[in-house]
Amino acid sequence: MKFKSPGPRGCFLQTALGTLPSVSQSIKSPPSELPNSGIDHWMLSGELTYLNHGSFGARPKAVHEHQEQLRAAIEGSPVHAMDEGMPMQMPDIKTSLGTFLGMEPAGIGLVQNASEAICSVLRSIQFESGDEIICTRHGYNAVLQLLRYVANRHEVTLHVVDLELPVLCPDTALEPVLSLLGDRTRLVVIDQITSPTALVLDTRNLLSECRKRGIDTLVDGAHGPGMIDLDISSMGATWYAGNLHKWVCAPIGAGFLWTDPSRLDQTHPVIISHGYEEGYAQEFDWQGTRDMSSWRSIPFVLKWMEEAWGWDAVRAHNHDLATWAHEMLTTSLGVEPLSPLDGGMLGSMAAVRLPPGIQERLGDPLVLQKMLRHENQIEVPVMELGDEWFIRVSSQVYNRPGEYELLANTLLAMQ
Repeated sequence: MKFKSPGPRGCFLQTALGTLPSVSQSIKSPPSELPNSGIDHWMLSGELTYLNHGSFGARPKAVHEHQEQLRAAIEGSPVHAMDEGMPMQMPDIKTSLGTFLGMEPAGIGLVQNASEAICSVLRSIQFESGDEIICTRHGYNAVLQLLRYVANRHEVTLHVVDLELPVLCPDTALEPVLSLLGDRTRLVVIDQITSPTALVLDTRNLLSECRKRGIDTLVDGAHGPGMIDLDISSMGATWYAGNLHKWVCAPIGAGFLWTDPSRLDQTHPVIISHGYEEGYAQEFDWQGTRDMSSWRSIPFVLKWMEEAWGWDAVRAHNHDLATWAHEMLTTSLGVEPLSPLDGGMLGSMAAVRLPPGIQERLGDPLVLQKMLRHENQIEVPVMELGDEWFIRVSSQVYNRPGEYELLANTLLAMQ
């Protein structure tokens, strides 16, 4: 099996899988573990080899304890906590989050997750028959389903663009999307980090071109916060939807929508409540009764992670471990990597093709995922894109190299 020939602009991969030396000789050492980062400091039970931080994240025990204290305080005086306590906390929450991710607090609307944020945007846009939406097939399936719903309801044309695999050069990965921009393009929805293939996409040229043409853009940044260093206000997107329960390790139920100043008055939350037409902040700050302890935990978790290891150290460790795991798994399984082995298109996750024998024998990716979970005690998602299956491994500070080696050996035994 050969890699493709060198790509444009000097981007290239190695020449042949068959010429790679053995794992012990070719793959650089994984990063040293961070101090006090073992799984015993996390809420995870430790009964599974947990390589799926990317789905729902995981909470440090200190973060869980902090949220439980907040919940107890709210239950002690619910009306005061919701009517007075939460409005008093909002400026600190938005300032902390805005400082961490490079966002003006005025553009931050808190939601439960990125899917809710994206739904808020799509409900706020006045589509007309004949408008066009562009996305990629590498998007999160729930978002793709939402886009199909919107397209059917408003008689909008939805273009779902294929990105050729493997991606040889990040500079050219999004050229198929750029080539489709036209006079009827109303919205471009693009993943910053793709869900099924774990690729970090360079969105700068696309966002810049869309802004020049007056095309709105929505960045699905479900995996961005905590995984890569961000300055969201300067990206040039119209909207950015992010999760905080994944790589920030905030409690489940903490997400946000950032909106460009030009669209603040036109953007509304999914739940319309008392603040309707009183401004962006008033509408998003109160969306009815919900557990707001996740939002109130945001400043704590941002500070706790910084004090425990430092965000730069966390991102660097996770990236280096994912890059090592990517090369080790592709080499061990004898499959072609989806992106350059130098890790230039990876964050804290890596997707790896599965050997065809496994796919042919089992027939359904969920069968393999449940087999790994229940028979081998390994938690890792099995993704399907087109006719191919992938495993997507995550790297968080509690993960260790031996866990990925266990996965490789388990998969090899299944062939």
